[in-house]
Amino acid sequence: MYNLPILKQLVLLLHWILVTINDALASLGLGPNWTWGLAIIGLTILVRLVLFPLTWKQFSSAQSMQAIQPQLKELQKKYKSDRGKLQQETMKLYQEHRVNPFASCLPLLLQLPVFISLYAAIKGLGPLSAPIYQPSVFALNHASFLWIPQLGKPDPYYILLVLYVVSQLISTELMLSTQTDKSQKMIMRAMPIMFVFFLFRFPAGLFVYWVTTNIWTIGQQLLIRKVMKPKDLATMSAKPAKRSRIMEALTAAQGSRMETREELIAKQKAERAKQGGAKPAAGQPAAKKGARKAPPGKGKSKQSPPAGQGKSQSGPAGG
Repeated sequence: MYNLPILKQLVLLLHWILVTINDALASLGLGPNWTWGLAIIGLTILVRLVLFPLTWKQFSSAQSMQAIQPQLKELQKKYKSDRGKLQQETMKLYQEHRVNPFASCLPLLLQLPVFISLYAAIKGLGPLSAPIYQPSVFALNHASFLWIPQLGKPDPYYILLVLYVVSQLISTELMLSTQTDKSQKMIMRAMPIMFVFFLFRFPAGLFVYWVTTNIWTIGQQLLIRKVMKPKDLATMSAKPAKRSRIMEALTAAQGSRMETREELIAKQKAERAKQGGAKPAAGQPAAKKGARKAPPGKGKSKQSPPAGQGKSQSGPAGG
């Protein structure tokens, strides 16, 4: 997996950044037990600076979603029995007020390959298994930092694990302050605790990266919330709409589904009307609406017997 073209280049890039920062700090007189840990922190700051424009859009999208929450609730009440129509009207509302509900997911998705590549860089996997990279990988694995004996092994005191959970919960609360969905809040609050069972055996160097990321995110959220002005519907609608290929594709797909659905409903109505309006056979009167059908054997007129029947066939005896 680490030798895939994209991940391979990312692993080599992160390794180069770590080695460059480590060498720069070593030239200042710091020992290897400080330089590698600070190199991971420096790498984290660089990644967060690169992702800052997307993070700004993430917060802007969260505020826009908060501003249109009343209208979303009205649509949910109005079309609660028609899910297709609800989705179509929701997409129209997003386009009208220039809201991109997927903007909040992009920074999280982009951090995942960085996290995977950093794991490979610390463990010396993929392209770093070549002999030329082994000295730097070995130095990073066996370097200590603060109370951590080795960055390439789990923290024996679980201090980093506790710091990760606390910092992640604080970051989540700041992020959810603009959200109103209770179920989403519960899921986001439970995620850090759920991740503990998967991450507690990871190298300490990864936790240094993650804790630094959370601390940076907390400060970034507090700063953006002070700088970014609150959104209102009038301001959002007054700005010229920007073209969003994702939203256009989703809206077009939703419109196509609704057209197909409406055509199917119209076809079913036409078939029902055709069946209900069928003319009766010739010579038979049309049945009146609401008329009760006669039970079998009743309601039929009795036919009179033919002439000559019903009388005694033999006449009176003669003589």
